[in-house]
Amino acid sequence: MIVVVTPPTSEPVTIAEAMVQCRIDETNQEPAPSAPTAALAATPIAGNVDNGAHRWAVVFRTADGATQLGVVSSAVTVADKAVNGKVALSNIAIGGSSVTARDLYRTQAGGSTYLLLATIADNTTTTYTDNIADASLGAGAPTTNTTGDPLLNILITAARQHAEQELGRAIMPQTLDAYFDDFNHCGFTLPPLNSVTSITYVDTDGTTQTLATSQYQVDAVSIPARIVPAYAVVWPTTREQLNAVTIRFAAGYTTVPACIKNWMLMRIKTLWDGRDQLVKQLGMPVFEPSFVDGLLDSERVRGRCRTPPLNRRGI
Repeated sequence: MIVVVTPPTSEPVTIAEAMVQCRIDETNQEPAPSAPTAALAATPIAGNVDNGAHRWAVVFRTADGATQLGVVSSAVTVADKAVNGKVALSNIAIGGSSVTARDLYRTQAGGSTYLLLATIADNTTTTYTDNIADASLGAGAPTTNTTGDPLLNILITAARQHAEQELGRAIMPQTLDAYFDDFNHCGFTLPPLNSVTSITYVDTDGTTQTLATSQYQVDAVSIPARIVPAYAVVWPTTREQLNAVTIRFAAGYTTVPACIKNWMLMRIKTLWDGRDQLVKQLGMPVFEPSFVDGLLDSERVRGRCRTPPLNRRGI
């Protein structure tokens, strides 16, 4: 049995790639915000906004990503920040139901590049007082809209998991635990293997022990990878129980092969097109053309009978 300990932090296919494959246009994205209203503080007061002309704009954030920079405000000039160096922002745009936060961006004095000013961690607040010096502004604003349709994230992950099941591989870098009843049946599935983190086992007294790295050697070149005792070393005796040996390892591609990405994109397109119609006439499931699975043949792991099956509950 293999269980995912740390799942992938990214997917082989981006939202943008999936949108192109599915022919999804910008109507399926959160639109960029309208311009905020900017004005010098109503009551003159010293502040940190540097002397010169500035403009402001907003970016919406969702669970999937961020919009591009919204419409920019009219310029506001700070003549003397020692007299009136704060700027009041109002009418800060509120996004749709998927918006969880909004980033405010501002130019430096006389500049044209929009840099991060602050993040409003809600979708309700409509005012903000800017009292930030140019030198304290952050990163530049995003130039593309990565919000996408929330369903696409689910479909991308589902397609990657399906490919992993078909191939017997870990596609994206992740940490996994493989369980064996004893050392005589230890092996790996889900190549490519990146490293072995640890090997633990339950000894005959019922105590969990960690096997020293000097006691075994790993063949990460073979597919699937192999693990064998070091020279002149004999595997320790384990207690006769289920899952007495645990191998924690890291696996996944550094660069995902194009054939896998291509298969995923086709799979995502099929899932997207069938999102509102799960079956065709006569109750037959919706599938890709027969040639599609052949795209995975070059990366398919053969001869996996000696290794434990993939536990889908852990993925």
